[in-house]
Amino acid sequence: MALQPFHEKTAVTGLGWTEFSRGSGTTGAVLVARASLMAIEDAGLKVEDIDGMVGLFYRDANATIAPRALAHMIGLPGLKLDYFNDGGGGWCAAAVTSAATMIHSGICKNVLVYVGRNRYSEGRAHRAADAYEARGPSQFGAPYGSNHAAVGFGSIAVANMPRYGLTSLDFAHLAVSQRNNAMVNKKAMMRKPITIEDHQNSRLIIWPYRLLDCCQETDGAVALVVSSAEQARDLKHNPVYVMSGAAGGPDEVPATAATLFEGAGVTQKDVDIVESYDDFTFQCLKQVTDFGFAPMGQAGDWVREGHITIDGDVPVNTHGGLLSEAHIIGLNHVIEAVQQLRTEGVVDDLCEGPHTYDRAKCRQVRDPNIAFVCGVQGGSAVLLRKG
Repeated sequence: MALQPFHEKTAVTGLGWTEFSRGSGTTGAVLVARASLMAIEDAGLKVEDIDGMVGLFYRDANATIAPRALAHMIGLPGLKLDYFNDGGGGWCAAAVTSAATMIHSGICKNVLVYVGRNRYSEGRAHRAADAYEARGPSQFGAPYGSNHAAVGFGSIAVANMPRYGLTSLDFAHLAVSQRNNAMVNKKAMMRKPITIEDHQNSRLIIWPYRLLDCCQETDGAVALVVSSAEQARDLKHNPVYVMSGAAGGPDEVPATAATLFEGAGVTQKDVDIVESYDDFTFQCLKQVTDFGFAPMGQAGDWVREGHITIDGDVPVNTHGGLLSEAHIIGLNHVIEAVQQLRTEGVVDDLCEGPHTYDRAKCRQVRDPNIAFVCGVQGGSAVLLRKG
């Protein structure tokens, strides 16, 4: 397979985020606007330079804002193309690919990609009321008590743990590793250290998931700007190129992986950082295995040997992930990947001052070149390269 047509023709040029919390005290629209303006400024662009938008949400579009409404809110006179997708965490990497193709097609020059969540501030009762509607595929499970994410994803874990060589103790090692990364992440919500024993003693939610296997719910927003590679070289930061992207369903990960790596002209061994969607611990490790980073049937040994740590062979979720940083529908994984690949001496919030690689203060991976990001169940994936 040849390189994808947009291979390294575009780059992420700007990043933005709000404070992550369980009570923003404002609206989802305001959160998205704040993150978006930060991303545009970070790129060294003006609001009027944005001519395309990609918005991402899940279930509740009212917890965020549609692209054209956002354009009006931040003072943008118009857009050449916009896209508002409800694919949620499965589509977080595809949002970046969509922006890259919009630019490569020649329609747009600078595309803003964003996601916002604000369901705590906008009312837990409202959040609960529509979260469990028995419609679509959920109509077949809801009558039997499958009415929250831990139930649905828990059954997948139970059915597949023997095949992947994983136990609850392996989940604990992942959770502790990610919390260690979050402890030096200024924007992470969960920064208190945890131990293997803390994980194993945390209350059972539904087998095999304990409390510390489960991601958070978060109010907040993140945004990024994708520009042409030519323009990116003249902007503020080292460009981070979009190498390739792919999307598919949970049963299509082998095809998605082949499309992704062949389209970038690299293999799994070339990847330095993995940001894997971690709504639950098992899902994160399943994706890491399915995309070929961990050996099938030996993922537990692979985790306990330390391969996923910040100084391991394949650092996983260097920001703490959805488990410890925040649940911003996976687009915060892309933010982290770009931060890691910029490597500009003092990079955003990766450490205090120049990079020392002292893991009590600095989470910068040593000399990263390529990062991998995937959505829940491998629903989409993207490869990024340092410029």
